[in-house]
Amino acid sequence: MDEFAAMRNFIARFISFSDDEWRLLQSITSRRSLKKGEFVLKAGEVCNHVTFINKGFVRIYNLVNDDGLTVNFAFEGNFITDFASFITRKPTADNIIAMEDLEILQINHANLQAAYSQSPTWERFGRLMAEYILLFVVSRNKSLLFDTPEERYQKLMRERPKVMAKVPLKYIASYLGITPQALSRIRKRLAEG
Repeated sequence: MDEFAAMRNFIARFISFSDDEWRLLQSITSRRSLKKGEFVLKAGEVCNHVTFINKGFVRIYNLVNDDGLTVNFAFEGNFITDFASFITRKPTADNIIAMEDLEILQINHANLQAAYSQSPTWERFGRLMAEYILLFVVSRNKSLLFDTPEERYQKLMRERPKVMAKVPLKYIASYLGITPQALSRIRKRLAEG
């Protein structure tokens, strides 16, 4: 299978592009493999890439009082980046770690900016991705502020079944903003209910 097929399919959900525009994007995209436990990005670095996951999944977390606070998970068929660091060129607080062996495609900052200058299509895609990320962050923040832990857990089960199937419970608890013990109680209540 074409190693760019999944990325092309993802992008085609948002925009239409010509074969020439696609070749431009392919020409600035590099391939990389990482082993489980290796970092795509470490806290303190400037995020220099937008990364598409072809195979595997990652956990995105911050260290808070020596504990890893899970921010998100990303699976094959999706883009990841620390958008704030990527745009501002300031160091990130995020760690993005491979939870399985990864096959990824990456576009570095300078090349993406050049593609934006050369192609209104890619600049439009960048804007649509920024909007997509913003909507996710707003929804997540509202959920953390207004939903109970049980509501957050049920929403996660409904909306992100891959997380439930592949991610260890301690990281799910961290993502939900609760302890593993609280998650166990929620799971028990739901199983009994």
